[in-house]
Amino acid sequence: MQQGKKLFRDLIILLLGVVGIGVFFYSFSIHHPFSMGEIESSKERIVERANGIFQNNHYQDFDILPTVQFGTSNQLIDSLQVKWGIKELKKRTENSEFLQKIPLMRWYAQGISTQTGDGAPQVRIELSTTEELVRFTVNNELITRQRPYNRFAIRSVFEDQMTGYSRATEDSLVTALVNFQHLNTEEPSGGQFDQILNRIRANDLETNARIYSEENIQKLASYYIEQLVWTNFDFQQDSTHVMDEAGIRFAKTFWSVEDPDSDVRVTLTAEVMPAGALKSLDYEMFPQINSGNGIYSDILETVSLFVLLIFAIWLLFIFYLRIKARAIDTKPAMVIAVLAGFIVPGIWLLQFINNVAFDIENGSQLIDNFLGLAVLGAISAVGFFVITAVSDSITRQYWAAKLKTWDLVRQGLFLNKPVGWDIINSVAIGGILSGVAGVFIWIFSASYIPADAGFISDNYILPSVANLLVTTSLDLLIVITVFLILGNQMKGMVKNEWAIPVMSALLFCLLDIMPFEIEPDAYDRILRAIVGFILGYFYLRYDFLTIVFGFFVFLNFLSTSKGWVINGSPDANTFYLFILVLLSATVLGIYFVLKGSNREELPEYIPDYIEDQAKEQRLKQELSIAREVQQTFLPSKIYRLPGIDIAGVCIPAQETGGDYYDMIPLGEKRTALAIGDVSGKGIQAAFYMTFTKGVLHSLSTLILSPVELLNQLNRLFNENATRGTFISMIYGILEADKRQFTYARAGHNPMLVVRANGDTEWLKPDGVGIGVTKGDKFIRNTKEDTLKLDEGDVVIMYTDGITEMLNSGKGFYGENRLEKLVKGIRTASSEKILEIIVEDVKDFKGVAKQHDDMTLVIIKADASVNQ
Repeated sequence: MQQGKKLFRDLIILLLGVVGIGVFFYSFSIHHPFSMGEIESSKERIVERANGIFQNNHYQDFDILPTVQFGTSNQLIDSLQVKWGIKELKKRTENSEFLQKIPLMRWYAQGISTQTGDGAPQVRIELSTTEELVRFTVNNELITRQRPYNRFAIRSVFEDQMTGYSRATEDSLVTALVNFQHLNTEEPSGGQFDQILNRIRANDLETNARIYSEENIQKLASYYIEQLVWTNFDFQQDSTHVMDEAGIRFAKTFWSVEDPDSDVRVTLTAEVMPAGALKSLDYEMFPQINSGNGIYSDILETVSLFVLLIFAIWLLFIFYLRIKARAIDTKPAMVIAVLAGFIVPGIWLLQFINNVAFDIENGSQLIDNFLGLAVLGAISAVGFFVITAVSDSITRQYWAAKLKTWDLVRQGLFLNKPVGWDIINSVAIGGILSGVAGVFIWIFSASYIPADAGFISDNYILPSVANLLVTTSLDLLIVITVFLILGNQMKGMVKNEWAIPVMSALLFCLLDIMPFEIEPDAYDRILRAIVGFILGYFYLRYDFLTIVFGFFVFLNFLSTSKGWVINGSPDANTFYLFILVLLSATVLGIYFVLKGSNREELPEYIPDYIEDQAKEQRLKQELSIAREVQQTFLPSKIYRLPGIDIAGVCIPAQETGGDYYDMIPLGEKRTALAIGDVSGKGIQAAFYMTFTKGVLHSLSTLILSPVELLNQLNRLFNENATRGTFISMIYGILEADKRQFTYARAGHNPMLVVRANGDTEWLKPDGVGIGVTKGDKFIRNTKEDTLKLDEGDVVIMYTDGITEMLNSGKGFYGENRLEKLVKGIRTASSEKILEIIVEDVKDFKGVAKQHDDMTLVIIKADASVNQ
């Protein structure tokens, strides 16, 4: 039943995706401003045409490398979209002869000099889609080097003004005019220029026919305007100015025309030089929309940068914590990091090759560029490694189900139904998001698609490949960051899944993270918020792989839209490659669904670090149990003896330890006391401590001599313990009625005795550690002694975890400090003395780590104790 509901839901999503794709294509074919034009020429043809125009103006292109881009009169188009809307703009353009003549779309061709080495354009030429000249600009440096002229332009001005005009006359005019237009020559000045003209044909020149009269300047400018796309307009001449700039003399003329029906006005600025060459022809078209979005957009952009900064800091902090906790799966992070290390520099390299003319002689520049490429690759690889590692760790902690299909792909298990359905659903999700974008610009008539963006082919050498690389990196960056990191972290914090789509809507609204925009900015943010919310909703219903590929489909529908909205688009191949990828993925998805394995037949993937954590968790539980068991081996209560106050404590450094103390009752007035320290730490030491306890409890009622008991313990320990292990111990019998303690010291720390009057002594009779020697050597080198106690006397037995405790400065607590402390508190009860010593040791240790077990036994002869 559940499976049937899921299938029905997936089919509904698929149907909506197909409808969304249809709505997207229909809506964008109407509302995209690029759909107003048509491209008939290739870039190669535009280069050839621009080169011809350049040479016709008597410029030479021997050191010019051309580049070509397609663009629009975006400010005018956007202004008219705001005024009328795109549908009305298309209708008026079709019916208005004036608007039809305006080059709303055109080619940009520019040439970069290989000699100057600064990469600055030497010439800029704009052509209409019908290859008519729209704009022409040559920089002063090129004019100075080439000293251009135009015989045909000179002839158009002087031929009617001079009788007997001949080629010889024209040659003389060209020479004189070229020298006249370059101010840095030593040729005749303007006054001498009139004499040259008079010598040529003094009686044929009218008084007002000097070459730079306003009439002749207008004729020269008109000569060029009539050869351009602007010849179709009835321009009125506004003003003329003669100028000197960078050693060149030229005249600047201004022209304008206005269409009363559309209120569109065009102004031309033509700069012509005395020798007839065109220096520049520029234009402006009005109205021009104000592209600013107001102060609120600036505030939101500032907030966006602040959010990104805070996120980066937080991400590095989380990465550090999870690395420290060993909660990072490096395998998928390394895969993504390696891919990013090639993809991001690959994108830059495709752009670099397209935009920069290589100078093979400038080896140092090439080396610098490739070093920058290597650094970019390293930075991108590290960045994606951190993001992927953190996202994988957070997701497995809070919502591991979102990575199930991704885990199958990582294991190379493609041919299965889950992967197939993920592909099909992702295509549907991409279609739905695209349809939402199409419906949005359809419903909100005040919004429009700006016309300022160019083609992908303008920026990359292989635009089809570059587009896939850009959208892939952008897709992974957004989905991993927004959903796997922030979304799952939020789910773990607020325990509400619906916080994820709300959060993604806010982030999409705040951050400009799509390769597409609409205007005004408020509408663009609303659309992004809607897309973010829908994508977040689908993240609740599907897994990570579905969202990644679904968003990838959506991004490519947007980024390749210029490949089909305008006929003859240079991005057509980019669109076709994406469609080929989309269709291939869909076919594979269907094949995987029909032929692939079911989810139940597929293995589960468990990262190594999770298995390690599980092992550590089991070990911690086992150690915790061992600690509890070991604590039960210590005295559960203190056996009170008449006139004797006893206290003891054992604080292990790890879960289990090798320190040990015990009190074994031997009647109403006698008890056996023991304190010991097994070499080493942890489980092994705890095992030997348990063995020792068993031996002591077995022999203490049978052997009354402490040294003999330790001798038997030494024999049994040597028979059972591994070589190199030993125990230091003090064992004795405390007799309350005699107030004496008979004991033997097996290599243990000396006992501290503090008398009631404050006198102190350290008792350390000869003794060898348990397990150090065998046979008679032990009993020959271990002595038994008896300590007599008077009222108020205090005996301190301890392990080296007390006196050898280290602080952060690597200093020892020491016996002197212990002695001084006990002297000052000797009147207190044994329990209070023990408490004060432990606290003082801990205060001395401070923030340093406890490296050894701490064990204390306090014996005090006290008449106040019940006899």
